[in-house]
Amino acid sequence: MIRTIIAQKYARGLFAAAKEEGKIKEYGEELKRVGQFLAASPEVLEALESPIYPPDLKLEIVEDISKGLSLEEEVARFLRLLVEKKRIQYIKGIIEAYEELMDEELGIARVQVRVAHPLEEEDRNALAEALKKFTGKEVKLLIQEDPDLIGGVVVRIGDLVLDGSVRTQLMAFKESIIKGEVA
Repeated sequence: MIRTIIAQKYARGLFAAAKEEGKIKEYGEELKRVGQFLAASPEVLEALESPIYPPDLKLEIVEDISKGLSLEEEVARFLRLLVEKKRIQYIKGIIEAYEELMDEELGIARVQVRVAHPLEEEDRNALAEALKKFTGKEVKLLIQEDPDLIGGVVVRIGDLVLDGSVRTQLMAFKESIIKGEVA
């Protein structure tokens, strides 16, 4: 919980700066590249998080990352701030929170989709198109596999849940049998 609050606080700060500069997407892309780099090089993130390494060495590492990824000065400054304030361990959450803010600003609905089995590209596109018509917004599908569903799909858009899973249908049928509603 605290981790999420901290990540959101820093994401909102960078997002406000990006909005002021008119570079919401650009900063988002740069953050994404930083996240990909750190995920591919966990030893670098470990060094940045570690109390063993002195702050000046950590800042040198951040400078190397910034130059290597050709980051905007504002994003590089943001990474330095995270290191100086000992908050770099929240970078993954910060990136996720920033992406949520960016999607909201750009009118993109984040849709969580649970499926029993992987969706084919054609099915994924059809679902995205149907949800676009339903919401009136562009959609970003966040797909998660859940074998417990048996089949079908469960869609969550904010607080709205559309449950078309076989498991839920079977449970409803079971309830109907118990209540004697099935002829």
